[in-house]
Amino acid sequence: MTVQDLVAQFLRARDENKLKERMTVLVKPKLLILDEMGYLGLDSFAATCLFQLVSERYERGSIILTSNKSYGDWGTIFADNVIASALLDRLLHHSTTINIKGESYRLKDKKKAGLIAKTAAKEGAA
Repeated sequence: MTVQDLVAQFLRARDENKLKERMTVLVKPKLLILDEMGYLGLDSFAATCLFQLVSERYERGSIILTSNKSYGDWGTIFADNVIASALLDRLLHHSTTINIKGESYRLKDKKKAGLIAKTAAKEGAA
């Protein structure tokens, strides 16, 4: 799921007074995949919930997380360097980071189809 979908689940669960139950469900899977970390910033409630989720899953279940932000920029996602640092500490402890550089497959497909000029694609990737 996307991080924004996860945040929406947290908000809905809070409104329904079922946040603890939702967190329990999210802790159980052997693998949790979170996509698009950092595309949108997180408010303090969302940041706290995400931190709690990662902490609960720490050394219990795997997390695959995608982001377009380097770790040094995560303080801006959370608007709090302390929580970003604590979250990264748990995420990176037993992890492998794969850094993918270059054009996205979407951009490559558009260029291949002739929908955008190659020079425009280079400017967009910069």
